[in-house]
Amino acid sequence: MEKKRVLYVRSGPYELSFDSYNLQEVGLGMAFCRAGHDFDILYYTKSESRDQIIETPQNVLRILWRKGLKILRSGVYPSILNRQWLSGYDVVITSEYSQIMSVLLTALHPNVYIYNGPYYNLFKIPFMEGIYDRLFCRYLNQHTRKVFCKTQMAKDYIAKKGITNTVVVGVGLDTAKFDAEICADVQTQDLLDRMLGHRNLLCVGQIIQRKNVDLTIRSFVSLKRKEGFEDLQLVLVGKGDSAYTEYCRSLIPAETADSIIWCKSIRNAQMKFVYQAADVFLLPSAQEIFGMVLLEAMYFGVPTVSSNCAGAGTLIHSGENGLIVDSFEESCWAEAIEHILRDTMFGSELGRNACRTICEQFMWDGIAEKMLQEM
Repeated sequence: MEKKRVLYVRSGPYELSFDSYNLQEVGLGMAFCRAGHDFDILYYTKSESRDQIIETPQNVLRILWRKGLKILRSGVYPSILNRQWLSGYDVVITSEYSQIMSVLLTALHPNVYIYNGPYYNLFKIPFMEGIYDRLFCRYLNQHTRKVFCKTQMAKDYIAKKGITNTVVVGVGLDTAKFDAEICADVQTQDLLDRMLGHRNLLCVGQIIQRKNVDLTIRSFVSLKRKEGFEDLQLVLVGKGDSAYTEYCRSLIPAETADSIIWCKSIRNAQMKFVYQAADVFLLPSAQEIFGMVLLEAMYFGVPTVSSNCAGAGTLIHSGENGLIVDSFEESCWAEAIEHILRDTMFGSELGRNACRTICEQFMWDGIAEKMLQEM
């Protein structure tokens, strides 16, 4: 395939941290570079605009940090809305059909693709969703080269809005940061020391209602009351809404409080050591665009129990490489966790199959190949 110069515009007007997240765009960009193409990623910044080079064995990967305008929940980057500047790229990929940059870029460049994840209204004030859809969905369907969907749920969601020029490509995992991490730092080691000698349930993400942390705690408390689970611990990695956090803490009986470890943050690269020390990973979210933590936990072979959110529906074949719980009843979650903990051979098989699934089907090289086949 002829070498392409690709621009990826992450439209959301939020600053990202390389330490806190396994950034999808960087993993995708590295895969494009390995396939023989140059790849630029535009990220939002509140500070001065700057360019950052990411070292790659082949070709060039640049991060373009650019100031943008935050209009409600959408980001707009006036500095790149220039036909002449955009003409330096063979392909433009933009995030989400619902971001106004997707419309603006499609009007200025002949080869625009959208990478779309949400299967619910994530960015629009509710009454604005219908207005936006009536104004722009038909236009995007006709003028966008292709919409790459992260999940079948995302594809079905925008199909109802009239966007049918789509293909499901999934999401990949970039393991470079994990591979480069040799040993645990002081903060991580302290957490690992507290996990040592216990069976540990692990939940990673913001402490917010959508993540159903209260369900995780209630399920854990239910298990702790059963015989044979005296050593069980719950490890929560994340921070969030203070009122909801206090509500979650109020659900913990005094006799169980010492068995719940609250850790506000761990560097993303360091999470490899935490995953490796966990016995079961939990993702009870009511909604997830995909769930990078699900990819990570499965890659490290942690037996996983998840709600039927988009990522789980794509990654997990329940009973083979993880368990999907369709209910948000604590008894159902406690039962699924107990099955894994009591039947260790079953749990080990789930973990092995989970790792194999990610390695064989959900690394970024494979996702990039699917995209390139459409370009």
